[in-house]
Amino acid sequence: MSETIIVAIITGACAVFGQWLISRQAAAKRKIDEAVRDQKLEDRITALERKIDIHNGYAEKFSEIGTDIAVIKNDIKTLYKRE
Repeated sequence: MSETIIVAIITGACAVFGQWLISRQAAAKRKIDEAVRDQKLEDRITALERKIDIHNGYAEKFSEIGTDIAVIKNDIKTLYKRE
């Protein structure tokens, strides 16, 4: 009878160790997957920031273009008045 108890204890210990090992591997895989997902998200954010920077550059240029157009209109009015 004591042999049966020893075998049961060894079997139980092996089962617990096996589950612990599986859990550890799953946690490591989950950690890697999260790191990959975070890196992809960071890349997307960086790409969006670049697009925003480009867009902001256009907004600044449009305000300069608006000023240039106003100057050109004034020059045209001045030229028509001279004739």
